[in-house]
Amino acid sequence: MNQKELIDRLSEELGETKVGSKKMLQETVSVLSDQLKAGKGVSIPNLGTFSTKITSERKVYNPHYDAEMLVPKKRIVEFTPASHLKEEVRDLDIKV
Repeated sequence: MNQKELIDRLSEELGETKVGSKKMLQETVSVLSDQLKAGKGVSIPNLGTFSTKITSERKVYNPHYDAEMLVPKKRIVEFTPASHLKEEVRDLDIKV
């Protein structure tokens, strides 16, 4: 599903215009981004928790240069799905 399809689905489900649904989606993403930039987590029931984590500085091997490199520490975004969502996805039939 892409953004356009999500906006279409939201407008159908909420009885809202597509313009209103697009603005609502943009504001939701903006609020999530602001919270994560501030280093705070966001928990959404039945979906999961978005949080930030700082990775440690580490050495890695670069085979192209046949040398070790130092990867600096950085802040990353993590998502932990809610147990309800994990169960629903796990119980889906696997189609190949």
